Parts: sequence; C-alpha cells; structure tokens
Amino acid sequence: MAKLWKAAIMGMCIIVLSACSYKTAGEAIKNDIPFNIKQVIHEEKVDKGKLVFYTTEQKEGSRTFDALAVAYIEGSDKEGWKNAGHNHWTYYKNDFMILYVDTFTTFKEDGKLDVKIPVIFGKVISPNIKAIEAAGPDGKFTNIEIFEKENERYYYGIGEYKEVRALDAEGKEIDRQGQKQ
Repeated sequence: MAKLWKAAIMGMCIIVLSACSYKTAGEAIKNDIPFNIKQVIHEEKVDKGKLVFYTTEQKEGSRTFDALAVAYIEGSDKEGWKNAGHNHWTYYKNDFMILYVDTFTTFKEDGKLDVKIPVIFGKVISPNIKAIEAAGPDGKFTNIEIFEKENERYYYGIGEYKEVRALDAEGKEIDRQGQKQ
C-alpha cells in the first residue's frame, strides 16, 4: 500500500511540474509572458534558456504606446520552457534612444544563485545615430550591436552594462543614458 501511495504522489508531482512548462519556446512566449506581445524583436540563447526582446502595446488613459520589454524563458526543447523572469516593461519619451536595463536571476532550491543574466537593451530613435556603445564596470565603452526589425532599429548587450552612449557617423557623442559605473 505504501508503494502505491508513493507512486500516486510521484505521478501527481510529474503532472503538476509538467503543467508549469511548455513544449516549445514559442508556446512559453505566447502563453507565459503576462503582457500582450505586439512583436518579438529578437531571441538570444543564454545560459539555461533565452532572452526574448519584444514590444508590448500599453495604455495610459486614452492613449496607447509601444513599450520595450525583455523576458527570460528558461528551459530547452527537451525539458520544456517556462517564463522564469520577473515581468515589467519600460517606456519614456526621448528624441534619441530608449534605454532598458535589467538583470534576470534564478535560484536553486537551496537558495543559491543559479543564473544571473544582466542585459541592456533599447530602441534607436534618431536616424543620426550610427553606433551604440555600452560602458562596463571599468567605465570603458564597447561597441554593441544595432539591429533592425521591420524598419525600426534596436540594440542590446549582455553583460554588466549600466550606461550607453549614441554616436553619429563621425564618432561624436549625440546622447548618453544610464548610470555611470
């Protein structure tokens, strides 16, 4: 009887745990992120999962606007996928660029840090911006990728970045945002 009871408990645990994840990353993005995703901009494979960069349409009073967001989905095609990150979005108006800084963390059952993924992400507004650089803990700026998605330009960097600067074609700084290291 005790073996039957243990088997029933294990079966229930498997059902409950499998219900918390999705078979594909696309299903986890669609069903597990709590915002209405307008457009997935980029997916980047990282330790134990993916960062999903996207826009979400939000409302403030009677006006709607697109906000930037990043989600960390954890898993694999073999084990299943789930939204492991905290969920929020960022929006503010700027003539040059929009900056989003976040760090995603997950912890093991014993409370020890499992995954830490710092990310900096944003949208390039000004057509005069030709390069984006991000400053690491040493305060030195490094070029980070700008990419296009449906006629909009975005940038991202994975690492301990807190500050970005935008450069024009001659390398002159147009704008700087974030916190100095």
